[in-house]
Amino acid sequence: MRPTTRVVYLESPGSQTFEVQDVPAIAAAARARGALVMLDNTWATSLGFRPFDHGVDVEIQALTKFVAGHSDLLLGALTTRTDELYRVARDGASTFGDCPAPDVCYEALRGLRTLAVRLRHHEAARPCGSPEWLARTP
Repeated sequence: MRPTTRVVYLESPGSQTFEVQDVPAIAAAARARGALVMLDNTWATSLGFRPFDHGVDVEIQALTKFVAGHSDLLLGALTTRTDELYRVARDGASTFGDCPAPDVCYEALRGLRTLAVRLRHHEAARPCGSPEWLARTP
């Protein structure tokens, strides 16, 4: 980290290699230097990894993959730990004119209804079996 570093951006697990970072350790180091931590949590989803419990300030997900479930829409989500960060993100999206269409939002909600079931089936079909975190999801 440099003295000018303001944001540490993580992707865990990584898209290409599926490496998993020590998110709590990285978040603690970033926070000690006054930097925010942003995490792309697309592959794990919030069902597999709860980033705010591990020191992350902003969670990002590509909703096209698991949430939508059909790869038929282009949508993402940004979730913040604090109201202040939410206002910054909301104002930025408004300034840039970012607004998803209502039917795209409906399709994402459609996918959310079956997300836990689809992830359980996906993991059970893998040779390594179903991880413990999926057994806890409703």
